[in-house]
Amino acid sequence: MINLNILNQQHGRIKEELNYLEAETKKGDKSMNTSELVLHINRLAGQLRIHLLEEDKFLYPNLLNCHDEEIRKLAHQYMKEMGDLTNQYTSFKNNYNTVNKIIGNESKFLSEVKIIMKALKDRIAKEDNNLYYLIKLKEL
Repeated sequence: MINLNILNQQHGRIKEELNYLEAETKKGDKSMNTSELVLHINRLAGQLRIHLLEEDKFLYPNLLNCHDEEIRKLAHQYMKEMGDLTNQYTSFKNNYNTVNKIIGNESKFLSEVKIIMKALKDRIAKEDNNLYYLIKLKEL
């Protein structure tokens, strides 16, 4: 049986970072703490890297070799989608991983952070509510 405990814990930590970013950016460009935002952007990058390594090494190889065709197809689809999202977040992080990269670009940053946060939240919800749910349901 696939143990989802670690992956669920990682999702929890990723959500905490996303919640912080969301709360801080809602303050607007004049009130947000740019130093803290940068810390959390980089922390989120680390959390995502660890999570993706777990998925790539353990979860998806098992799912791609699963006897259940629905699970195999879903795993293949999710792997492709995650590659695109990883590239998007890496680009975002590289654009805004220091205070100096945000200062003077606050409106662009605020626009882009909303997009990437939504994409990551949607992805986590999709995994939790579809893929992880099916794994539990089918007792894989």
